[in-house]
Amino acid sequence: MKKIDIIATDLDGTLLTDNKQISDGNRRALEKAASEGIYIVPATGRALYTMPECVMELNCIKYAVTSNGAAIVNMKTGEVLYKNQMDYLTAEKIIKYGLEMDIMVEVFTNGRAYTLKRYMDELVEYGVNPRFTEWLKDTRETVESFSDILNNDSTIENINLIFSDMDKRDEMRKYLLACPDVELTNSIVNNLEVGVKNCSKGATLEILAEMLGTDMSRVMCLGDNDNDCDMLKRAGISIGMENGQDCVKHGVTYVAKNNNADGFAEAVYKFALE
Repeated sequence: MKKIDIIATDLDGTLLTDNKQISDGNRRALEKAASEGIYIVPATGRALYTMPECVMELNCIKYAVTSNGAAIVNMKTGEVLYKNQMDYLTAEKIIKYGLEMDIMVEVFTNGRAYTLKRYMDELVEYGVNPRFTEWLKDTRETVESFSDILNNDSTIENINLIFSDMDKRDEMRKYLLACPDVELTNSIVNNLEVGVKNCSKGATLEILAEMLGTDMSRVMCLGDNDNDCDMLKRAGISIGMENGQDCVKHGVTYVAKNNNADGFAEAVYKFALE
């Protein structure tokens, strides 16, 4: 088996437990891998500053792939080393359509996640899982209008759309599939995540691997959702989580235990560490 140079891991449902923490077992595996010279890279749908404190404070992590591949960032300095992002005019059309449908719209830009103040008192009604309302309030910055943060010079990492009505999700999905300049994925059953065309975790990981002097054959990727599929297909070692979607577990190197049972650590010891 080839030596692993990079462990690229999704966060929610993979490295993190359901309560958005890193278990002691997973933390030990992270630190052990880093001590052997392996780069630990979060590859997440989250924007940089919406990652939980338990991830941000890890000394063993230097680089992250954020917003489904829209950026590579240095987590120590906040410097953006690479970006592949949506232009303002494309984003404006999608945002406008979402607002007309009266669905919840979130915009990720400059490492932060923004949404409208008017959603905050009705998060559950807009489709947010009641378990995650406090987390969302802690990680989103609110504005009266998206025009408060966006202008013609803006680039948008990702647009996250949340649905309480799945018929509206189907309608929006059809609309987005007809847009030639966007890439579409999801991380929960009732959302859609919209990035620029050809933007994905896997494509951006290939660029980071080259920056670090290696290639995807020496990258191990772990994930649980649709937005992880691309990087799992490109990885030398691909790990699907037991709790993951069926499409993630199909064709991977190994299916690890679930995210609450140290599945991340299990896979790291099995495939990355001697």
